[in-house]
Amino acid sequence: MQQLHYCLGLPRTCSSVIMNILNENPRFFTTGTCPLPYYVYTCRDITSNVSEFLALDKDVLNDAYMNFLRQGIRGWFESMTDKPVVISKSRVWAEYLNHTLKFNPNSKYLYIVRDLRDIICSFETLMDKYPVVKNGENEQFQHEPFEKRIEMYCTEGMANLGRPLQMVPHVVEVARKHPDNFFILRHEDFNQNPREMLRMVYEFLGEEYFEHDFDNIPPSDYYEHDTVYRSMVQHKTGTKLRKLEPRWPNVLTKEQSDMIIKNNLFFYKTFYPELV
Repeated sequence: MQQLHYCLGLPRTCSSVIMNILNENPRFFTTGTCPLPYYVYTCRDITSNVSEFLALDKDVLNDAYMNFLRQGIRGWFESMTDKPVVISKSRVWAEYLNHTLKFNPNSKYLYIVRDLRDIICSFETLMDKYPVVKNGENEQFQHEPFEKRIEMYCTEGMANLGRPLQMVPHVVEVARKHPDNFFILRHEDFNQNPREMLRMVYEFLGEEYFEHDFDNIPPSDYYEHDTVYRSMVQHKTGTKLRKLEPRWPNVLTKEQSDMIIKNNLFFYKTFYPELV
């Protein structure tokens, strides 16, 4: 592995499709939902609590800790692929940017967002399709009124949307400090002009553009069994890129739409200022 990049952002943004498209490039290996942030979590927890670690000189400990993770992540991916460029996809990486920026300051971060109204509508569709699946840890979520669910989608810390949404201000702050490392990709822009957006992604990554076949998207090399997650996720993708129409105009009332925007003004002012 010569270079590690990251894909993060919000759920239901077609990130799995984008990763599958990029994976067609013989230089790229893209992941499904990468578990490596949890290795970082565990290593940090142990290193900051076990006396034998804390007895070390702080600078020695820090250098050894970062190099241990850096080399471990490299070994993880080199056991899976010999492609030179790896893109690790996980929303949880947003919680460890102080680590990843030290692993390699040349790494790039593709941060994908989508209008929250469409994300919520997408979750509602999944909830209707898979009644056996619950949202986060809330047993009663599906029994709440729709207006209450709208609020809970965005505020519950362990829910699929709530957790990464709470990290948005932090990601924006870090991105402003490192503007050359972050590329904000709006789902709507990719949906309208996929080739143009991909060209911009390639330029951002510093890679020569590869002509992708949107009618024959390869399956992921990193298959996920979605039932394991026991939450409202679905990573199955088709082999042909389809243009998606906004769902929210046919699902939300004006009052519900306005409520979502009003309750998430920072998000909309940052990524969708034209809607505020």
